[in-house]
Amino acid sequence: MQNKLKVFKENHSFTKEEIQQQFDDFVKWNYYEADDEIEETHKQNMLNLFDKFKRTLDTTHLPKITDDWWFYDFHIDNDGVKLNLNFCDEFEIESEIDGIWSMTSTESLTLLDVKCDYLHVKEFAKVYNVTDTTVRQWIRRGKVRTARKLGRDWLIPSITRKPKRGFTNVTYGWRYLPEDIQERFPFLIGHNALYIFQNEEDKLLYDIILGFPGELNRAKIILSTADRESLELAFIGSGFIDGVEELS
Repeated sequence: MQNKLKVFKENHSFTKEEIQQQFDDFVKWNYYEADDEIEETHKQNMLNLFDKFKRTLDTTHLPKITDDWWFYDFHIDNDGVKLNLNFCDEFEIESEIDGIWSMTSTESLTLLDVKCDYLHVKEFAKVYNVTDTTVRQWIRRGKVRTARKLGRDWLIPSITRKPKRGFTNVTYGWRYLPEDIQERFPFLIGHNALYIFQNEEDKLLYDIILGFPGELNRAKIILSTADRESLELAFIGSGFIDGVEELS
């Protein structure tokens, strides 16, 4: 157990200075020294958000963590960066020679939640040199999944990437289902997540996997393009979705 704790402490942050360095290293490796090409507009928007988070973190008092298995960590969402206080539930050393380990943890408390700017449709269209109509079509077709409904209009996080050509597989998660969503999509009842994959044999069909991996009531249905777009638009516009993650 002591060896596990030693390795755990060597790889996590327990003070303000350590989490600051961890975040700086992340930005450096992923946005300044990354081999992959990052679209310049998206890169700059991310760097603006990171600067905002760093300024907020600089002025925040964080006590040194002294209790075993607790640690500071950060998480990048679709519209911001969070600083969390986490607890390590399980920690396993898979290879001492290679320094390989695995862990599961629980997000216990969000200490900071720094959001990026939100753009109106017209502003988002200008950023990517397209028309307002194109942006609205992207939203209706489920290609801009991080948009939020504001009255009859939409707001889009500034760090949202320009949609790629074709369909991108995705997963949605939620804690509750509004009654109108249950009435329109009764197959969602009893589940808290779904995965959408484009059918490999027929690109006009979509495989919908209901439920998290390992759940006993996990199910699969198939939707047409129109039905899939209707489902995603309902998700995007209703505001009850807790998380959306596009899958590579």
